[in-house]
Amino acid sequence: MTDRRLHKPHEAHWTLRSLLAVGLLSVCVVATALSATVNADRAAAERKAQLAIAEEAGLVADLARYLASETAAARTALNEPRLKPARSTASVLAGDNALADFVDFDFTTLTVAKLGGEERTCLAQAIYYEARSEPRVGQLAVADVVLNRVASPLYPGSVCGVVFQGSKRRTGCQFSFTCDGSMQARLNKRKWKSSKELAGAILAGIRTPVSRQATHYHANYVDPYWAAKMTPTASIGTHKFYKIPSRRTIAAAPAAM
Repeated sequence: MTDRRLHKPHEAHWTLRSLLAVGLLSVCVVATALSATVNADRAAAERKAQLAIAEEAGLVADLARYLASETAAARTALNEPRLKPARSTASVLAGDNALADFVDFDFTTLTVAKLGGEERTCLAQAIYYEARSEPRVGQLAVADVVLNRVASPLYPGSVCGVVFQGSKRRTGCQFSFTCDGSMQARLNKRKWKSSKELAGAILAGIRTPVSRQATHYHANYVDPYWAAKMTPTASIGTHKFYKIPSRRTIAAAPAAM
């Protein structure tokens, strides 16, 4: 009679080989799954980057069209015939209804024009000091925050009022450059010119709400105390943007432990 114990070593080797094969198969399955996940994440990241590039390209194109129209208008003005010499005061007063026209002139139009120039300068300062090293979309986001505050009843109703809010106090300035001495440094002429051009374009109507209604932002390497109480809206360049939570957002938030 054959001794069955003689077959047990062969059976043990067969079982070990089966386990090894199953283990290798499992490793292959896991590796394939991980590779698929990595490829999907890479594809998603590439799509996101392409969308960001396309968005910024559109904004730059809008700005380029605005600057081209401004350049064309300036060139036309330079090529126009020179103005005639100004009339003397006596000849003006001698004209029909000249004095009445002078009395009825709306001098507030001059004030409005001056305020427009001041608003552009204040917005340019915010862009320059807060985001001059950011890509164009990051500069637009900072300007967007300023204009969102102007539109909010919680803040001053002008660009300069928003930008320089609290700047006359030792603490409490809303934009740090207005009270930390940054404005005493020499300007980078090229970047300052670019900031003024962008501010003019934005106030002329070339504006995209890239910050998604944000009223606050901070650099991504700091963690201000107020950030935890706000609703995140976007992360652009080196800045994170937030808006004041709505009642609906507050109601949906989990209760504090």
